Amino acid sequence: MKRYFFLMVMLLLIPSGVCAQDLGEVIVVGPSWNKFTNHDGTGLYHEILGRIFTERGVAMRRIYVSSQRGNDLVASGKADMMTCSDSASAPLFLARYPMYEGEFHCFYNILRQPEWHGPQTMSGKSVVFRLTYYSAKNFPEGTVLKEVRTAEAALGMVLLGHADYYIDDLEFIKDSMKQGTIPFNAGDYAIQVAGRRQYFPVFRESERGRQLEAMYAQGMEKLHASGELQAIFKKWGFPYPHYTFPE
Repeated sequence: MKRYFFLMVMLLLIPSGVCAQDLGEVIVVGPSWNKFTNHDGTGLYHEILGRIFTERGVAMRRIYVSSQRGNDLVASGKADMMTCSDSASAPLFLARYPMYEGEFHCFYNILRQPEWHGPQTMSGKSVVFRLTYYSAKNFPEGTVLKEVRTAEAALGMVLLGHADYYIDDLEFIKDSMKQGTIPFNAGDYAIQVAGRRQYFPVFRESERGRQLEAMYAQGMEKLHASGELQAIFKKWGFPYPHYTFPE
């Protein structure tokens, strides 16, 4: 009880502090992902940030750019937050709590790769994915990494035999299969779970960045304690992350 009383007091104090310091508009950047950051302002990420910032009087503006461009904008101080990533390099840092946790998948030709024994199967093989979406830490040691600009290009690399596995979120793989222009026999291909990871908002190491991250973290704790965060995930059909909130 003492913990939640203290938390509520802090949450009440933070918005006035933001106004006093005249932080102004908070700029959030990143790609448009279906059910996460829809262009109409709906989606998991939009709703969580809206509850934490907008509903507490903090103005927010969304700019849709690639993940790499988003990181560059935050690093240069031209944006405040990028949603979302599983890693960050200085001067960027990850928020303490993720906004999503889920599996990622691989698409591959079962005629070329007939055996699947879990993610370790990819060791020594080549994987292709969209630029900046994954890194070596997401794969077994020895995996050969290839990056391309679009999901359709990644799919094409596997279809044309230039890579062994196309890595992406399951829904993105399905979308790329629908949008792709290279004909293929679906029966020759399979999709398997390639791993699991958490996705965090990205901030810039600065006084402003640390203050915004603190607002985000405290807001997440409040939403979790009230049950609202669980309801948001259920609304959008996503599993609830394995959070480690303070008791």
